[in-house]
Amino acid sequence: MRPRLLDLFCCAGGAAMGYHQAGFEVVGVDIRPQPRYPFEFIQADVLTLDPAFLASFDAIHASPPCQGYSDLRHAPGTVGAPRLISDVRSKLGQTGRPFVIENVAGAESEMLNPRRLCGSMFGLGAQGCQLQRHRLIEATFWIDQLNCRHTAAATIGVYGGHARKRSAKHGGRGTRDVWTGGHKAAASEALGIDWMTLQELSEAIPPAYTRFVGEHLMAHLGLRKAA
Repeated sequence: MRPRLLDLFCCAGGAAMGYHQAGFEVVGVDIRPQPRYPFEFIQADVLTLDPAFLASFDAIHASPPCQGYSDLRHAPGTVGAPRLISDVRSKLGQTGRPFVIENVAGAESEMLNPRRLCGSMFGLGAQGCQLQRHRLIEATFWIDQLNCRHTAAATIGVYGGHARKRSAKHGGRGTRDVWTGGHKAAASEALGIDWMTLQELSEAIPPAYTRFVGEHLMAHLGLRKAA
């Protein structure tokens, strides 16, 4: 039987797919409907979930909303966005289960000994461009720290409903970049996700990230069971 993992603030399931590939049975929870979530889904407010329900899973992943920590937190529509990492950590810590908290690089000051993940670590990219998409992972178990493998190639950014080609040298970006097959095709290839809309891709975690995390979590659960 696969160990069961609860995927909180799950959005359309980028993180979920990586954990599934690592061997977990995944159940997602989000306050908004997620019709393209690829596994069992529950619509609910994460912060109101019963602690006993949380503790019924073998492990928990949480991706609290990132807008309050992102570079765009002062932009119209994101000013005052919630910063929930501390509250989520407190809630998950009461379960006694191993857990992961994921967020953007701007959340580093609120995360405990996070590991940085980057698309370059997993060879991700599209149409000659490298994906970087740095994300931080806080975990209650050991995760190896890999090194970024940035190259001089242009990078592909997926955000704001676009795939944007960014010069590694000049930091340029544009919404009118031309991609073979269009913006969605380029974004899907770069992230390794083929079931989402372009807007959902803009918020997604590449499954390669959580497959890597999930393999470490599997090892941790195995060691804990053997103890």
